[in-house]
Amino acid sequence: MRVFNRNRHRDGGQTPGAGVFLIGLVIVGLTIVIAGLVLDLRSSVAAGLAMIIPLLFSLYLLRERNRNIVKLEGREEKLLDLSRRFNLAMETANIGIWEVSEAEDILSWDARAAALHGFEASEGRDRLAHWYKVIHSDDVQAIEAAFFDRLHGGSTASWDITYRITLPDGTTRHLRSVGAHSSGNPDTRRLTGIVWDVTNDTLFTQALRAAKATSDIKNAELELALDELSSREHELSELSHKLDLALASYNCGIWEGDPVTTTAYWDERMHQLYNVPFSDQPVTRQQWLSALHPDDRQEILLATNRATSFGTTVNTIQRVLLPNNELRYVRSVGQVHVGRDGKKKIIGIAFDVTADALLAEQLRSAKAEADSRNLELELAKNRIEFNALHDPLTSLANRRKLDIELDELSQAGQGHRVKFTILHLDLDRFKEINDTLGHAAGDAMLVHTARVLSRTVPRGDLVARIGGDEFVILARRATSGQEIAQLCERIIEEMSKPIDFEGFSCRCGISIGIAQAAGIAPDARRVLVNADIALYQAKEKGRNCFEFFTPDLQANIVSKKRMADEILTGLERDEFTVWYQPQLEAATMQLSGAEALVRWNHPDKGVLASGHFLKVAEELNIMARIDQLVLEKALCDQMRWTALGVKVPRISVNVSSKRLHDSTLVEQLHGLAISPGTVCFELVESIFLDESDDIVTENIEKIKALGIDIEIDDFGTGHTSIVSLLRLKPKRLKIDRQLVMPIVNAPQERALVRSIIEIARSLGVETVAEGVESLDHAGLLRQLGCDFLQGYAFAKPLPFDEFSRFTKGFPQRKAS
Repeated sequence: MRVFNRNRHRDGGQTPGAGVFLIGLVIVGLTIVIAGLVLDLRSSVAAGLAMIIPLLFSLYLLRERNRNIVKLEGREEKLLDLSRRFNLAMETANIGIWEVSEAEDILSWDARAAALHGFEASEGRDRLAHWYKVIHSDDVQAIEAAFFDRLHGGSTASWDITYRITLPDGTTRHLRSVGAHSSGNPDTRRLTGIVWDVTNDTLFTQALRAAKATSDIKNAELELALDELSSREHELSELSHKLDLALASYNCGIWEGDPVTTTAYWDERMHQLYNVPFSDQPVTRQQWLSALHPDDRQEILLATNRATSFGTTVNTIQRVLLPNNELRYVRSVGQVHVGRDGKKKIIGIAFDVTADALLAEQLRSAKAEADSRNLELELAKNRIEFNALHDPLTSLANRRKLDIELDELSQAGQGHRVKFTILHLDLDRFKEINDTLGHAAGDAMLVHTARVLSRTVPRGDLVARIGGDEFVILARRATSGQEIAQLCERIIEEMSKPIDFEGFSCRCGISIGIAQAAGIAPDARRVLVNADIALYQAKEKGRNCFEFFTPDLQANIVSKKRMADEILTGLERDEFTVWYQPQLEAATMQLSGAEALVRWNHPDKGVLASGHFLKVAEELNIMARIDQLVLEKALCDQMRWTALGVKVPRISVNVSSKRLHDSTLVEQLHGLAISPGTVCFELVESIFLDESDDIVTENIEKIKALGIDIEIDDFGTGHTSIVSLLRLKPKRLKIDRQLVMPIVNAPQERALVRSIIEIARSLGVETVAEGVESLDHAGLLRQLGCDFLQGYAFAKPLPFDEFSRFTKGFPQRKAS
């Protein structure tokens, strides 16, 4: 509105001060007239002058103030316009901005700089490690030295360096970074600059250098050839004369056509231009047309016949198809000539215009591209504000838009009661779709989710995508818990329907956490955290469901945090130990080994099985550490049994996925005293879902080479395929207890177990049945052909001393 009023003042040629000035003059005049009627003329003039002088001075100051305001507003408009042009120029040129703080050694960059370095296009702070990681190994040392010199070496020189980065797809990108020490607080030195892609320039320069080197070699060869030719100058004088004549003719071919016989006489150069073997005989129309591109023949023939009929000039560009499928552009210009005998002939010249034709085509393409870019820039300008607050993939609101809405809600509740609801949504199994079908399928699923939410959520509520597969619904209206529950049920039902992606059926579940707020001055961001806690609980309950936030959930989070602290303390105090459950050979009932199971000697709760703490340990990312602890204690106990004369043929140790992905695993195993065949690693089925994981595959092969057997644990409940078994070649399959326990009374499970045993036997793989609860189980499994048995029918997991006693007394128990 301020801009509109300002323009109106400019168009009218007046300012508010001028209007006030005129009105003041009228009032003064009326005052003088009235005063003259009452008083005498002299006294009225004096009174009028006393009133008008201060008033005129005030009006003058007011007019000057308004004029200065107009000037300041004009300058503000120019500055805003300059800022928009600068941002547009940086965006168009794809130039990123970065800054490094000397005090903290922290690198910050904008979204364009992140995208140029192969990362997600988002602003980031503390990116120095990410930057060093993608820099080409040959350039890292120079970059580090230059940075140290600029930030810690006291150098005030500007920064200008070109380096290479390795993109995720393995390609190399050349970037140029230019910067200087920014002025400001002398106590905080910062190196600020820009970065842009110079790959094309670098490759072009390298190509020029290579071309120059090649040209130098050719020139040297030419000089040698010229030296040799000079000695034969006399012999080649006639040939040199012909060459001079050919060059003088501008490389043109001469032709003469006869419309009656439809033949033409060509010189040698014409034959070369049309790639026709040289002959003294006339060239037929068929020979000429066969040398042209098929699409040009009809048009060229019509133009020639038209020129012959009307006596006009023929001027055509003909495309000659060369043997290597390249095109040569030949311009042919001729004029009809009537001889003394009355015969018509067409005489003309032809010359190569390939370079001109290609240049014209490039110019047309460049113009079309420029027009397209102008249109794109216009569209981009119109969408700048939209894109700043919306996700580019789904067109939903982004995290920035959500934060703005949350802050507005918090401010709106300062003076009165407000009620709103936040739903935090997360896709289930989304990573599996990305890993199996690719990111394009993942993007399709995200777009599908956005469409489902947009048509399901009532109008007026905000739907935002705040992360990779995370969404938030902000219901600003007052809603009941029943309404929200019904909304969640509709969303879950819609998301359960599969979508088709390139012939594959894709389906994603969705988990929802709900937090409601009501009252004066609620903290909207705190409500979002509560919704996230509820989402975590929904994931814990099995996913594809929704959960409302309650104070109990908060207490559960505190409880898990306490357990996490106790686990870390327990590792430091060596509170974790290993128990063993025996495994028997089904045919002979001889002890064949034992499974090592971790136990926690909790100072307050006593001995805890792994089910009480492993889930929290996985979240702490310390499973690899626990696996290493179990393996070391098992090897130590194995040596103790050997010293006691107790024979335990092998020990099976569980290995987590995190542990198997450790590139240093094999190196650590080399440092342990492991005899071949005495240790077996049990791996869960889910580890083998990603067959393209090179680290896992390489580690498994190296583990086998160390003489360590591989078992697949909990077989029958996951997704291991026969192809995976053929590729991995495990020593044994461990049939899950969920399949083993019901086989006595359930024919279906019994048939399934029989099939697993037969498949394993056909592949040369042994089988172990866990969950053997009774002798009936043992006998039936022996009949089915299972190789080894493990379960409470023989013994529960035992600590070292009890297992040793069990092993020593095993022959007597076996006999009984």
